[in-house]
Amino acid sequence: MQKENVKNYLVLIVDIDDDVGRKAGLKTPILGREENIKALIKLGLADPGDSDVNAILGGVKIYDELKASGKDVKIATISGHVDVESEKCALRLKEQIDFLTYLYNPDFIYLVSDGKEDEMILKYLESKNIFVWKKRIIVKQSETLESTYYLIQEFIKKTMEEYIPLILTFIGFSLLLYAVFADIGWRIVVGLIGLYILSEGVGVRKTLMEKMKKKEEFGVGRVFPISAIIAIFVLIIGLTYSISSSRLTSPNEFIGEFLLHFVNSLILSLIILTVGKFVDTVIHSEEGILEIFKKYFFYLICIFVARELIITGGNYLLGNIGFISFVVYIIIYISITIILSVILFTKSNKNNIKNNNQQK
Repeated sequence: MQKENVKNYLVLIVDIDDDVGRKAGLKTPILGREENIKALIKLGLADPGDSDVNAILGGVKIYDELKASGKDVKIATISGHVDVESEKCALRLKEQIDFLTYLYNPDFIYLVSDGKEDEMILKYLESKNIFVWKKRIIVKQSETLESTYYLIQEFIKKTMEEYIPLILTFIGFSLLLYAVFADIGWRIVVGLIGLYILSEGVGVRKTLMEKMKKKEEFGVGRVFPISAIIAIFVLIIGLTYSISSSRLTSPNEFIGEFLLHFVNSLILSLIILTVGKFVDTVIHSEEGILEIFKKYFFYLICIFVARELIITGGNYLLGNIGFISFVVYIIIYISITIILSVILFTKSNKNNIKNNNQQK
Protein backbone atom coordinates (compact mmCIF):
# COMPACT_ATOMS: atom_id res chain seq x y z
CA MET A 1 0.00 0.00 0.00
CA GLN A 2 2.83 2.37 0.79
CA LYS A 3 4.42 1.84 -2.63
CA GLU A 4 1.13 2.69 -4.33
CA ASN A 5 1.02 6.02 -2.50
CA VAL A 6 4.54 7.01 -3.56
CA LYS A 7 4.51 9.84 -6.11
CA ASN A 8 7.08 10.05 -8.85
CA TYR A 9 8.86 13.34 -9.50
CA LEU A 10 10.85 14.29 -12.59
CA VAL A 11 13.14 17.30 -12.87
CA LEU A 12 13.07 18.06 -16.60
CA ILE A 13 15.71 20.46 -17.92
CA VAL A 14 14.94 21.80 -21.39
CA ASP A 15 17.57 23.08 -23.84
CA ILE A 16 15.38 23.93 -26.79
CA ASP A 17 18.16 25.18 -29.11
CA ASP A 18 20.39 22.13 -28.48
CA ASP A 19 23.40 23.91 -26.99
CA VAL A 20 24.50 20.69 -25.28
CA GLY A 21 24.57 18.96 -28.64
CA ARG A 22 26.09 21.70 -30.78
CA LYS A 23 28.66 22.99 -28.27
CA ALA A 24 29.39 20.02 -26.02
CA GLY A 25 28.73 17.23 -28.54
CA LEU A 26 26.30 15.40 -26.22
CA LYS A 27 23.18 13.47 -27.14
CA THR A 28 19.94 13.80 -25.24
CA PRO A 29 18.12 12.83 -23.17
CA ILE A 30 20.82 12.98 -20.47
CA LEU A 31 19.65 10.85 -17.53
CA GLY A 32 20.71 10.95 -13.88
CA ARG A 33 22.44 13.42 -11.60
CA GLU A 34 26.01 12.40 -12.34
CA GLU A 35 25.54 12.47 -16.11
CA ASN A 36 23.95 15.90 -15.94
CA ILE A 37 26.82 17.25 -13.84
CA LYS A 38 29.29 15.87 -16.40
CA ALA A 39 27.23 17.47 -19.16
CA LEU A 40 27.17 20.91 -17.52
CA ILE A 41 30.94 20.76 -16.93
CA LYS A 42 31.53 19.89 -20.58
CA LEU A 43 29.15 22.58 -21.78
CA GLY A 44 30.64 25.09 -19.33
CA LEU A 45 34.14 24.41 -20.63
CA ALA A 46 32.93 24.78 -24.21
CA ASP A 47 31.02 28.01 -23.52
CA PRO A 48 31.26 29.38 -19.94
CA GLY A 49 28.67 32.05 -20.69
CA ASP A 50 25.93 29.70 -21.88
CA SER A 51 22.76 30.11 -19.83
CA ASP A 52 21.94 26.39 -20.14
CA VAL A 53 24.82 25.68 -17.74
CA ASN A 54 22.90 27.58 -15.09
CA ALA A 55 19.68 25.82 -16.05
CA ILE A 56 21.28 22.40 -15.49
CA LEU A 57 22.76 23.58 -12.19
CA GLY A 58 19.33 24.82 -11.15
CA GLY A 59 17.81 21.48 -12.07
CA VAL A 60 20.42 19.58 -10.04
CA LYS A 61 19.70 21.85 -7.07
CA ILE A 62 15.98 21.09 -7.25
CA TYR A 63 16.77 17.37 -7.59
CA ASP A 64 18.94 17.44 -4.46
CA GLU A 65 16.27 19.30 -2.48
CA LEU A 66 13.56 16.83 -3.48
CA LYS A 67 15.87 13.90 -2.79
CA ALA A 68 16.72 15.27 0.65
CA SER A 69 13.00 15.53 1.47
CA GLY A 70 12.54 11.83 0.70
CA LYS A 71 10.87 12.18 -2.70
CA ASP A 72 11.24 9.57 -5.43
CA VAL A 73 12.81 11.88 -8.02
CA LYS A 74 14.61 11.53 -11.33
CA ILE A 75 16.43 14.14 -13.42
CA ALA A 76 16.87 14.42 -17.18
CA THR A 77 17.93 16.98 -19.77
CA ILE A 78 16.34 17.12 -23.19
CA SER A 79 17.15 19.27 -26.21
CA GLY A 80 15.53 20.42 -29.42
CA HIS A 81 17.05 21.99 -32.51
CA VAL A 82 18.84 25.26 -33.26
CA ASP A 83 15.82 26.32 -35.32
CA VAL A 84 13.49 26.50 -32.34
CA GLU A 85 10.38 27.19 -34.43
CA SER A 86 10.87 24.30 -36.82
CA GLU A 87 8.90 21.06 -37.01
CA LYS A 88 12.12 19.12 -36.45
CA CYS A 89 12.63 20.82 -33.08
CA ALA A 90 9.04 20.12 -31.99
CA LEU A 91 9.17 16.43 -33.02
CA ARG A 92 12.50 15.88 -31.31
CA LEU A 93 11.21 17.34 -28.05
CA LYS A 94 7.99 15.34 -28.30
CA GLU A 95 9.87 12.05 -28.78
CA GLN A 96 12.10 12.65 -25.76
CA ILE A 97 9.19 13.70 -23.54
CA ASP A 98 7.20 10.63 -24.56
CA PHE A 99 10.21 8.41 -23.80
CA LEU A 100 10.75 9.94 -20.34
CA THR A 101 7.07 9.80 -19.37
CA TYR A 102 7.02 6.13 -20.40
CA LEU A 103 10.29 5.42 -18.58
CA TYR A 104 9.58 7.20 -15.29
CA ASN A 105 5.78 7.59 -15.32
CA PRO A 106 6.01 10.89 -13.35
CA ASP A 107 3.12 12.35 -11.39
CA PHE A 108 4.83 15.70 -11.05
CA ILE A 109 7.37 17.45 -13.28
CA TYR A 110 9.61 20.39 -12.45
CA LEU A 111 10.21 22.11 -15.78
CA VAL A 112 13.54 23.95 -15.66
CA SER A 113 14.55 26.34 -18.45
CA ASP A 114 16.54 29.47 -19.12
CA GLY A 115 13.78 31.44 -20.84
CA LYS A 116 10.32 31.62 -22.35
CA GLU A 117 11.21 29.64 -25.48
CA ASP A 118 11.93 26.46 -23.50
CA GLU A 119 8.50 26.67 -21.90
CA MET A 120 6.62 26.21 -25.16
CA ILE A 121 6.41 22.51 -24.26
CA LEU A 122 4.43 23.28 -21.11
CA LYS A 123 1.04 22.77 -22.78
CA TYR A 124 2.13 19.44 -24.21
CA LEU A 125 3.18 18.23 -20.76
CA GLU A 126 -0.09 19.39 -19.21
CA SER A 127 -2.04 17.51 -21.89
CA LYS A 128 -0.59 14.29 -20.49
CA ASN A 129 -2.34 14.87 -17.14
CA ILE A 130 0.91 15.62 -15.35
CA PHE A 131 1.14 18.45 -12.85
CA VAL A 132 3.96 20.78 -13.91
CA TRP A 133 5.88 23.39 -11.94
CA LYS A 134 7.78 25.99 -13.95
CA LYS A 135 11.23 27.03 -12.84
CA ARG A 136 13.01 29.62 -14.93
CA ILE A 137 16.71 30.06 -14.24
CA ILE A 138 17.77 33.65 -14.98
CA VAL A 139 21.49 34.31 -15.26
CA LYS A 140 22.45 37.17 -12.98
CA GLN A 141 23.97 40.08 -14.82
CA SER A 142 27.68 40.68 -14.83
CA GLU A 143 29.20 43.49 -12.79
CA THR A 144 29.66 45.62 -15.91
CA LEU A 145 26.07 45.07 -17.04
CA GLU A 146 24.78 45.76 -13.54
CA SER A 147 26.87 48.92 -13.32
CA THR A 148 25.58 50.04 -16.73
CA TYR A 149 21.99 49.42 -15.60
CA TYR A 150 22.40 51.52 -12.48
CA LEU A 151 24.22 54.26 -14.40
CA ILE A 152 21.29 54.46 -16.84
CA GLN A 153 18.84 54.40 -13.94
CA GLU A 154 20.72 57.20 -12.19
CA PHE A 155 20.92 59.23 -15.41
CA ILE A 156 17.15 58.95 -15.93
CA LYS A 157 16.53 59.87 -12.31
CA LYS A 158 18.75 62.95 -12.43
CA THR A 159 17.36 64.00 -15.82
CA MET A 160 13.79 63.73 -14.57
CA GLU A 161 14.63 65.63 -11.37
CA GLU A 162 16.23 68.40 -13.42
CA TYR A 163 13.66 68.75 -16.20
CA ILE A 164 10.32 67.84 -14.61
CA PRO A 165 10.12 71.17 -12.69
CA LEU A 166 11.03 73.00 -15.90
CA ILE A 167 8.43 71.08 -17.92
CA LEU A 168 5.71 71.62 -15.32
CA THR A 169 6.60 75.32 -15.06
CA PHE A 170 6.44 75.69 -18.85
CA ILE A 171 3.08 73.90 -19.03
CA GLY A 172 1.73 76.11 -16.25
CA PHE A 173 2.92 79.25 -18.02
CA SER A 174 1.41 78.05 -21.31
CA LEU A 175 -2.00 77.49 -19.71
CA LEU A 176 -1.87 80.88 -17.99
CA LEU A 177 -0.83 82.60 -21.22
CA TYR A 178 -3.76 81.06 -23.05
CA ALA A 179 -6.17 81.90 -20.22
CA VAL A 180 -5.07 85.55 -20.13
CA PHE A 181 -4.15 86.32 -23.75
CA ALA A 182 -6.26 83.77 -25.67
CA ASP A 183 -4.82 82.97 -29.12
CA ILE A 184 -1.81 85.26 -28.77
CA GLY A 185 -0.75 83.15 -25.78
CA TRP A 186 -0.25 80.13 -28.01
CA ARG A 187 1.80 82.27 -30.38
CA ILE A 188 4.10 83.19 -27.52
CA VAL A 189 4.42 79.55 -26.46
CA VAL A 190 5.11 78.35 -30.01
CA GLY A 191 7.62 81.16 -30.48
CA LEU A 192 9.51 80.22 -27.31
CA ILE A 193 9.56 76.54 -28.33
CA GLY A 194 10.83 77.58 -31.77
CA LEU A 195 13.62 79.66 -30.23
CA TYR A 196 14.67 76.76 -28.00
CA ILE A 197 14.67 74.27 -30.91
CA LEU A 198 16.64 76.74 -33.03
CA SER A 199 19.22 77.24 -30.28
CA GLU A 200 19.56 73.46 -29.93
CA GLY A 201 19.86 72.97 -33.69
CA VAL A 202 22.65 75.50 -34.24
CA GLY A 203 24.38 74.58 -30.96
CA VAL A 204 23.98 77.98 -29.31
CA ARG A 205 22.56 76.64 -26.05
CA LYS A 206 25.28 74.01 -25.73
CA THR A 207 28.02 76.56 -26.38
CA LEU A 208 26.56 78.98 -23.87
CA MET A 209 26.21 76.28 -21.21
CA GLU A 210 29.78 75.08 -21.70
CA LYS A 211 31.20 78.59 -21.51
CA MET A 212 29.12 79.39 -18.44
CA LYS A 213 30.27 76.23 -16.68
CA LYS A 214 33.92 77.00 -17.49
CA LYS A 215 33.34 80.69 -16.69
CA GLU A 216 34.97 81.68 -19.97
CA GLU A 217 34.69 85.17 -21.45
CA PHE A 218 32.43 85.57 -24.46
CA GLY A 219 33.67 87.43 -27.49
CA VAL A 220 30.46 89.48 -27.44
CA GLY A 221 29.96 93.00 -26.14
CA ARG A 222 26.93 94.43 -24.40
CA VAL A 223 23.72 93.99 -26.37
CA PHE A 224 21.49 96.14 -24.16
CA PRO A 225 22.65 99.56 -25.51
CA ILE A 226 21.85 98.46 -29.06
CA SER A 227 18.45 97.12 -28.00
CA ALA A 228 17.76 100.41 -26.17
CA ILE A 229 18.42 102.43 -29.33
CA ILE A 230 16.10 100.17 -31.35
CA ALA A 231 13.43 100.37 -28.64
CA ILE A 232 13.57 104.21 -28.63
CA PHE A 233 13.28 104.22 -32.42
CA VAL A 234 10.19 101.97 -32.22
CA LEU A 235 8.68 104.21 -29.51
CA ILE A 236 9.14 107.36 -31.59
CA ILE A 237 7.48 105.76 -34.62
CA GLY A 238 4.66 104.39 -32.50
CA LEU A 239 4.14 107.70 -30.73
CA THR A 240 3.97 109.62 -34.00
CA TYR A 241 1.54 107.13 -35.51
CA SER A 242 -0.68 107.05 -32.41
CA ILE A 243 -1.00 110.84 -32.16
CA SER A 244 -1.83 111.21 -35.84
CA SER A 245 -4.37 108.37 -35.73
CA SER A 246 -6.26 109.54 -32.64
CA ARG A 247 -9.34 111.75 -33.09
CA LEU A 248 -9.54 114.85 -30.90
CA THR A 249 -13.24 114.70 -30.08
CA SER A 250 -12.99 114.60 -26.28
CA PRO A 251 -10.09 114.07 -23.88
CA ASN A 252 -11.29 110.62 -22.83
CA GLU A 253 -11.79 109.38 -26.39
CA PHE A 254 -8.47 110.86 -27.54
CA ILE A 255 -6.55 109.20 -24.70
CA GLY A 256 -8.44 105.92 -25.20
CA GLU A 257 -7.68 105.79 -28.94
CA PHE A 258 -4.09 106.88 -28.31
CA LEU A 259 -3.59 104.02 -25.81
CA LEU A 260 -5.05 101.44 -28.18
CA HIS A 261 -2.83 102.64 -31.07
CA PHE A 262 0.30 103.09 -28.97
CA VAL A 263 0.14 99.90 -26.87
CA ASN A 264 1.69 97.56 -29.44
CA SER A 265 4.62 99.88 -30.11
CA LEU A 266 5.19 100.26 -26.37
CA ILE A 267 5.07 96.49 -25.79
CA LEU A 268 7.38 95.81 -28.73
CA SER A 269 9.95 98.27 -27.40
CA LEU A 270 9.75 96.73 -23.92
CA ILE A 271 10.23 93.24 -25.39
CA ILE A 272 13.29 94.47 -27.33
CA LEU A 273 14.75 95.96 -24.14
CA THR A 274 14.02 92.75 -22.20
CA VAL A 275 15.59 90.53 -24.85
CA GLY A 276 18.71 92.72 -24.91
CA LYS A 277 19.01 92.60 -21.14
CA PHE A 278 18.37 88.86 -21.16
CA VAL A 279 21.18 88.24 -23.65
CA ASP A 280 23.58 90.36 -21.58
CA THR A 281 22.61 88.49 -18.41
CA VAL A 282 23.10 85.08 -20.02
CA ILE A 283 26.50 86.01 -21.45
CA HIS A 284 28.00 88.04 -18.63
CA SER A 285 26.24 86.85 -15.48
CA GLU A 286 27.26 83.88 -13.30
CA GLU A 287 23.63 83.24 -12.33
CA GLY A 288 22.14 79.82 -13.13
CA ILE A 289 20.60 79.53 -16.60
CA LEU A 290 17.31 78.15 -15.29
CA GLU A 291 16.95 81.02 -12.82
CA ILE A 292 17.65 83.51 -15.62
CA PHE A 293 15.03 81.94 -17.86
CA LYS A 294 12.53 81.91 -15.01
CA LYS A 295 13.14 85.57 -14.17
CA TYR A 296 12.92 86.90 -17.73
CA PHE A 297 9.98 84.72 -18.61
CA PHE A 298 8.21 86.35 -15.67
CA TYR A 299 9.20 89.77 -17.00
CA LEU A 300 7.71 88.80 -20.35
CA ILE A 301 4.46 87.83 -18.64
CA CYS A 302 4.42 91.18 -16.83
CA ILE A 303 4.86 93.01 -20.14
CA PHE A 304 1.86 91.26 -21.68
CA VAL A 305 -0.18 91.80 -18.52
CA ALA A 306 0.65 95.51 -18.88
CA ARG A 307 -0.54 95.33 -22.49
CA GLU A 308 -3.87 93.87 -21.42
CA LEU A 309 -4.24 96.55 -18.70
CA ILE A 310 -3.55 99.35 -21.18
CA ILE A 311 -6.04 97.90 -23.69
CA THR A 312 -8.62 97.54 -20.93
CA GLY A 313 -8.02 101.15 -19.86
CA GLY A 314 -8.39 102.37 -23.45
CA ASN A 315 -11.66 100.48 -23.89
CA TYR A 316 -12.95 101.92 -20.61
CA LEU A 317 -12.15 105.48 -21.70
CA LEU A 318 -13.90 104.84 -25.02
CA GLY A 319 -16.95 103.53 -23.17
CA ASN A 320 -16.66 99.98 -24.52
CA ILE A 321 -16.67 98.45 -21.03
CA GLY A 322 -18.12 99.56 -17.71
CA PHE A 323 -16.28 100.68 -14.59
CA ILE A 324 -16.96 97.42 -12.70
CA SER A 325 -15.59 95.33 -15.55
CA PHE A 326 -12.56 97.60 -15.72
CA VAL A 327 -11.86 97.14 -11.99
CA VAL A 328 -12.41 93.37 -12.21
CA TYR A 329 -9.90 93.11 -15.07
CA ILE A 330 -7.34 95.11 -13.10
CA ILE A 331 -7.78 92.91 -10.01
CA ILE A 332 -7.50 89.70 -12.07
CA TYR A 333 -4.31 90.75 -13.91
CA ILE A 334 -2.61 92.10 -10.80
CA SER A 335 -3.56 88.97 -8.84
CA ILE A 336 -2.10 86.73 -11.56
CA THR A 337 1.14 88.72 -11.46
CA ILE A 338 1.42 88.52 -7.67
CA ILE A 339 0.64 84.78 -7.58
CA LEU A 340 3.24 84.08 -10.28
CA SER A 341 5.89 86.07 -8.46
CA VAL A 342 5.21 84.16 -5.23
CA ILE A 343 5.27 80.77 -6.97
CA LEU A 344 8.43 81.47 -8.94
CA PHE A 345 10.62 83.29 -6.45
CA THR A 346 9.70 81.84 -3.06
CA LYS A 347 11.66 78.69 -3.88
CA SER A 348 14.65 80.72 -4.98
CA ASN A 349 14.67 82.56 -1.64
CA LYS A 350 14.64 79.22 0.21
CA ASN A 351 17.54 77.98 -1.87
CA ASN A 352 19.49 81.16 -1.14
CA ILE A 353 18.93 80.72 2.60
CA LYS A 354 20.00 77.09 2.35
CA ASN A 355 23.15 78.03 0.42
CA ASN A 356 24.02 80.74 2.94
CA ASN A 357 23.63 78.24 5.79
CA GLN A 358 25.89 75.77 4.02
CA GLN A 359 28.54 78.44 3.51
CA LYS A 360 28.42 79.31 7.21
